[in-house]
Amino acid sequence: MRLFLSLIICSSILLGQFGKVEVKVDDRLLRNSEKQKVSTITNEVSRFFSKHTWNEEFQELKIPLHISIAFQGVAQKGGMETFHAQVLISDGMDLRYFDKSLQFYYNAGSAIYYDPVLFEPLGSFLAFYAYIILAGHMDTYDFYGGNLGYDQAREIVLRGIASDYPKGWSTRMQLLKEVTENKGLREARFAFYVGMDFFNQGKPDEALEEFDLMIKGIQSVFRQFPTGRTLYFLDAHRNELVRALSIMGQNNMLNQLADMDQAHKEVYFKGLK
Repeated sequence: MRLFLSLIICSSILLGQFGKVEVKVDDRLLRNSEKQKVSTITNEVSRFFSKHTWNEEFQELKIPLHISIAFQGVAQKGGMETFHAQVLISDGMDLRYFDKSLQFYYNAGSAIYYDPVLFEPLGSFLAFYAYIILAGHMDTYDFYGGNLGYDQAREIVLRGIASDYPKGWSTRMQLLKEVTENKGLREARFAFYVGMDFFNQGKPDEALEEFDLMIKGIQSVFRQFPTGRTLYFLDAHRNELVRALSIMGQNNMLNQLADMDQAHKEVYFKGLK
């Protein structure tokens, strides 16, 4: 049994394009001298997302971010001390990514920066996920609206693979491929948000057209893709969706969703009643 408590450092700052950023750091596996070197990382990560304009068109999204950094240890690389960490980053809803192989160098007081041309291990890593999460939100405003963000994330991956710190970047390329090629989920997410807009405007016919497209998108995912990210989506919006479909008397849609989302079928059955 371990006899020490986890050191968790939290930082919550109101930012611009990314809204509220919460950063938690678990440095239990580091020595005291190593902990000192990363003592400012919570504030620096929060500041990193505020000082960069990620997209000129989508300025007022205020996407919340929840970032957990768990340090795994320190190693020497080319005479430089490098930190190894696992990172969980999400928007608090259905966009959630767990990265097990972050490698970077850092010193207390160092600013984290991102250059679209030059590769920097930590800054490029954070920028990669910034673009992926931003792209996920852009997909809900325009049909495949996140393509530009995903393209920018792909450019970062290519620089990472070719850098002196290639660890994890091939896996991130695979993640990017998984997310962008899952057209069923991307189309379902867009249709859901459009459908809810129509529903809230009192336009049930238009809403039902979108919800039908959403269900078709989800069905295509269940036929050919891993369902994990689709279940994140349903977890975030299940109750809202059931309420709307129940009010409109859409028993068939509720039954279709219950068949696919078996672990929560009782929620859909309540909507039927």
